[in-house]
Amino acid sequence: MKYAHEVMDLMAAYPERRFKMRQIINHVAPRADQRQRAVVRTGVWRVLLTLEETGHIASSREEVTNGAHAEYWWKSITSSSGKASQKPSQYVRALAP
Repeated sequence: MKYAHEVMDLMAAYPERRFKMRQIINHVAPRADQRQRAVVRTGVWRVLLTLEETGHIASSREEVTNGAHAEYWWKSITSSSGKASQKPSQYVRALAP
């Protein structure tokens, strides 16, 4: 899927950060003119819908009214309690006395 690599690279690098469509398009095609942006917007829209359907990202599309800007964010991989699912002590040994 076109633009999928760029969208995933941007959003996965900043989990839980909210992006507007304009910000994603500027990342994918920073020097595009108005006509090219329309083409990129359609491709990015398809990528975002697919990622949302597969559960990789979340969005505020359902919450916003017409004319408002939806936000998209990469879901965090931590547990629902907000704590990491593994303890650091699993990987770190105690120092010798």
